[in-house]
Amino acid sequence: MILKNKIYFIAGIGTDIGKTFLVEKICSKLQEEAIAFNAVKPIISGFRDDDFQSDSAKILRILKKDFTKKNFDEISPWRFKAAISPNLAAHQENKEIDFAQVVNFCQEKISEAIKLDQFLFIEAAGGVMTPITNDKTFLNLISKLQVEVLLVSANYLGSISHSLCAVEALKSKGILPEIILVNEYPEFSDTNISQLVATIENLSKIKTMSFDVFLD
Repeated sequence: MILKNKIYFIAGIGTDIGKTFLVEKICSKLQEEAIAFNAVKPIISGFRDDDFQSDSAKILRILKKDFTKKNFDEISPWRFKAAISPNLAAHQENKEIDFAQVVNFCQEKISEAIKLDQFLFIEAAGGVMTPITNDKTFLNLISKLQVEVLLVSANYLGSISHSLCAVEALKSKGILPEIILVNEYPEFSDTNISQLVATIENLSKIKTMSFDVFLD
């Protein structure tokens, strides 16, 4: 596993694509090497207090922190019950997400990571173009933070197109992912992962590799 930087935004080409799984695996490797790290998922939809397999719970587990409200607030201040886009989930609960506050939260975590000289992984909810508010997406958040991006893809049918669309969206803001990482799902084993990786890399002109190769 080679990372050129210490602070990353973990973006996805869609939801349930393996972003948290990647964060867990990277942090586990850093943990093995006794390297300091932190991880946050500022916004999460489909969250329940008693679901200890939620993305936020998995992050707390890798950080070796208890499942307390205080700790959840530390990594995921914006938590919503409905498993839909954050803007719609917030609306269902008669709440409103202040985009500036989300930016400030992330910037504070970045400043803290720089001060402590530790790795930091900021995980999105959903895909690059998932709405945070009615007029801001995760693309807008990435653009504001100006940190390196790891883009998570997968081997399902349609993922090549979705990957290239996500790359074009990022490019529209002058952002190039450091790496595109392809999560290999067993149920799509008919897909030749090496050919899929090569196709995405050839068309995007961005370094692309499978999770297994990256994490080796």
